Amino acid sequence: MIAAGYFLALFFVPGQGLAQVEEPATGELLENFFRDSEQASETDAQLLLEQLEYLRQHPLNLNRATREDLAALCLLNEIQIENFLNYRAQFGPLLNVYELQAVPAWEVPDIRRVLPFAGVSTGLDTRNVPLWRGLVQGEEELILRWGRQYPPNYHAAAEGDPNTMAIRYRHTFDNRMRFGITAEKDAGEAFFMGSNAHGFDFYSAHFFVQYATPTLKTLALGDYSARMGQGLLLQTGFSPGKSAETTAIARGGRRLGAYSAFGETFFLRGAAATLSLGKYWEITALFSSRRRDGNVIMANDTIDPEFPDVVFSSLQTSGLHRTSSEIADEKAVFEHLGGLSASHNWNNGQVSVNGLYLAYDKPLQPAEAPYRKFVFTGKRLTGISVDYFWRHRNLYAFGEMARSDNGGLASLHGLLFAAERHVTLAVLHRSLGRNYQSIYAAPFAESSGPGNEQGLYLGADVRFGRKWQINAYADVWKHPWLRFGVGAPSNGSEYLGRIIWTPKRGVSFHSLWQLEIKERDSNNPGYTGLAANRRSRLRFHASYKMSPALELRSRLEWTRFKTGATPGSRGFLAFQEAVFHPLGFPLTGSVRYTIFDTQDYDSRVYTFENDLFAAISIPGFAGRGSRFFVNLSWRANNWLRLESRFEQTILRLAVTDSGQTGRETAWKLQARLRF
Repeated sequence: MIAAGYFLALFFVPGQGLAQVEEPATGELLENFFRDSEQASETDAQLLLEQLEYLRQHPLNLNRATREDLAALCLLNEIQIENFLNYRAQFGPLLNVYELQAVPAWEVPDIRRVLPFAGVSTGLDTRNVPLWRGLVQGEEELILRWGRQYPPNYHAAAEGDPNTMAIRYRHTFDNRMRFGITAEKDAGEAFFMGSNAHGFDFYSAHFFVQYATPTLKTLALGDYSARMGQGLLLQTGFSPGKSAETTAIARGGRRLGAYSAFGETFFLRGAAATLSLGKYWEITALFSSRRRDGNVIMANDTIDPEFPDVVFSSLQTSGLHRTSSEIADEKAVFEHLGGLSASHNWNNGQVSVNGLYLAYDKPLQPAEAPYRKFVFTGKRLTGISVDYFWRHRNLYAFGEMARSDNGGLASLHGLLFAAERHVTLAVLHRSLGRNYQSIYAAPFAESSGPGNEQGLYLGADVRFGRKWQINAYADVWKHPWLRFGVGAPSNGSEYLGRIIWTPKRGVSFHSLWQLEIKERDSNNPGYTGLAANRRSRLRFHASYKMSPALELRSRLEWTRFKTGATPGSRGFLAFQEAVFHPLGFPLTGSVRYTIFDTQDYDSRVYTFENDLFAAISIPGFAGRGSRFFVNLSWRANNWLRLESRFEQTILRLAVTDSGQTGRETAWKLQARLRF
């Protein structure tokens, strides 16, 4: 109770004399996308962080920015993007950033969030420099990373040592050309020995060009990410789902992107290009050929026991190759993928026709289970889709309709409506057939799979002057067929509300409430059937600038989990964080202390943590204990930055069967060289 009172005092008494300085844009954005969206991954965060970091150093010129450039920021919804493009087409190039206040639906908080990454330039820029010079001109960046955890978080039978190591070299030129290599090793994986006699466990290389010629819009060689439509066929890049950014529901931005993240799964390897054929037509073609991790087994229906058929039961996505079983799955499946997309554009919209073909060198045959009745099996899978977006005044409509070669259908349609300058409403309906099949699909949905879901989402973003903002959504859905842990068709719903109060520059408070109701198989003895699982959370958060060099952040969060008529369980978390950035001093950093107390794993609490550059941490807290971390960054000179992180979790009471009390400590070191 004393600790709770201390955090309440910190939360509600934020001090006096706060300086009027710019607020950081990325912290809250990442918190919204990657804490409140269960489908977001660390790879997604890394790609978005790198994009924003580059734009912080080389701001996007709003007078030349395309629709794809603005969508790639992930800071604006489609209504705001279309309003800006329409304003620029009507009144010509912007003379200064103050004109942004005249763009409909662009509020002052939105402008403040965009300006660190975009600006206005009316003169010549580096796009007048021939692209071929980018092979020798531009900026070089080298990242060296090392980490270690004690006690090690892997099985004792691991082949390698407990160190994690990564290295990445990247060359960039005017955001038009990028190339580089990436190498990474996880804890427990061998290094220059055993199964990794060649060194690192994972190697990646990419070469990416934009706006090379009026015809060649994009070219990607090596590893890359790709998107078609709203993700019913293909989505390997950042794909926001439900979050406190309640109107960020449409997939947009570039169809192709460079891939240089440390994640080993969600990318394509080969070649892809987007060609602009005149003013109205655009074609994207892609090809990928790579080995995937898969669990290879003998087929259940082998006819000749002397020549058994080899199949794989599942694709492995962890990227870990530490033990003999994980090493046996490494690169066991050969995957080929080809795709084609043709788009017709006009001033207010676009229509695209997409096709995707996928083939494996051996059949996919998952273990038999009732809920897997409609999943893809075999060696080849083909899908086609039609996607669109259309804008008319304050309306923005978008959607996609897809069909897999087994006859399965899926569709998704959404609408953004600017009711007036300060109010934006969103609605999205999805109907994903239980027999629809796609390996690389990642549409806006409750579940991570591509099918077996019908749902309706309603969202709102309301602003009251410059100080108040309300975000809310309601999502209801049903699963027409069985799912893992759910032995019958089921229903669910989710609700979120967030209120942000910004009384002055550098001071912000927000409260967030969320309720999720899902049906699952009942665990109560003597009762068979489905039970409604209710998970709720309530958060209070404050951030305030004590001075230009110091920002404090405080949070209280409660969770509750309840199944059917059971009493349920509760959880609690509180933290205090200080972020310091002394003016004119090369050392910056942050420190956070967290306490948590949950009655079981179901009432666990997640929280987003800032980490080293191009890394994030989203730990889940269950049991009773505390945690603290310290991040330090030292800018040694103009070309060298050294970063470090120390974290320690003390678990005093475990609530899971595998949980162990005690201390868990981790260190990370990173060097960033720019030249």
